[in-house]
Amino acid sequence: MANIGEDTTRKLIESGEIKPGMKILDLGCGAGNVSFLLSDYIGADGIIVGVDSNEKAIERAKERSKELGLSNLYFCVGDITQDFKMEHSNFDAIIVRRVLMYLPNPQHTIAAAIKYLKPNGIFLAQENNISQTPIGLESMPQHKRINDLIRETLEKENVNFNMGIELNTILTNSGLKVEKLWAEAIVSTPNQHTNWAFLAQNMKERMLSHNVINDVSELELETLDARLTKERMENKRTFITDLVFYAIARKA
Repeated sequence: MANIGEDTTRKLIESGEIKPGMKILDLGCGAGNVSFLLSDYIGADGIIVGVDSNEKAIERAKERSKELGLSNLYFCVGDITQDFKMEHSNFDAIIVRRVLMYLPNPQHTIAAAIKYLKPNGIFLAQENNISQTPIGLESMPQHKRINDLIRETLEKENVNFNMGIELNTILTNSGLKVEKLWAEAIVSTPNQHTNWAFLAQNMKERMLSHNVINDVSELELETLDARLTKERMENKRTFITDLVFYAIARKA
């Protein structure tokens, strides 16, 4: 299930022409998933710096980097909602994946980040637009229930469900020139998973803290993926789970 996100991000990386030897900033890197994808493209001569405010996530990223023997990946703690300071600069590219939609002022964050970007440097963004999805969940109560819990949690976190549609405006107002913007529908079929069981597993503590659920046992995580799969197979439905927006922009 996690490969759904990986595949879409690889499309952005390849469309942005990330090359060996590049120096890249992974903005809001979390545990480093995007950074580790990027390492396949930049080679041993490139450098990746990941910054995130979550100290535990940064520690996990550092541990994984050490386990994989990737000495050209660096992870640091920084509050990207503020005018964060970095030791590194002169980046060839900045990438941000599903981060802007969580920020109170994404334009401010982008403007702060591109100070560290070379002139004519590349800014890559991947954001979701979930204001009008999912589409086609009729007669699928288990899918609808878990999606409703995920959405309620995101609503309580003040996530911008329209970030994909607003992406061009935000990037432009931040001082970037958008060269390409496109969207892709993520489709589920009886044999093609959603990532909702994966998301529920990762969001369970957040659901608890926002009182979306009273106990993790309500999610029945041990059987959730199997139950969703059975429901898809029985209904033989194809439906749209999400809309993913991609942007390639450049610093003047």
